[in-house]
Amino acid sequence: MMILNHIAIIVSSEEGVDFYKTLGFKEKSREIRPESHDELIYLNDGLITLEIYKDPTHPKRVTNPEAYGLRHLCFQVEDIGEDYKTDKNGKFKFIYDPDGLPIEIREIKPQSPNNWNFSE
Repeated sequence: MMILNHIAIIVSSEEGVDFYKTLGFKEKSREIRPESHDELIYLNDGLITLEIYKDPTHPKRVTNPEAYGLRHLCFQVEDIGEDYKTDKNGKFKFIYDPDGLPIEIREIKPQSPNNWNFSE
């Protein structure tokens, strides 16, 4: 069995790090990497670890057409609140981090038939 260890994201500034903190992630460690000219920050929410590379020198995200690679991140919540869309799997909405990375917020109640369990 394979288990996701972390998700790596490049952000251009501290504003990007703070964005993920507003989603409930807590900073666990931070390291300046002079050889790479970036800063490596680990955030965790108890289940998911984000490996954040803070470096303003990377090119901006391509949006149309989308490039190969990471398309978006999806975080599961029990109550999405207002201003959402629906599809066959329930309620969701997209927000964007300060560098334009799409973040899907999907409402999935515990024990819901829409609670995707890929381990079965």
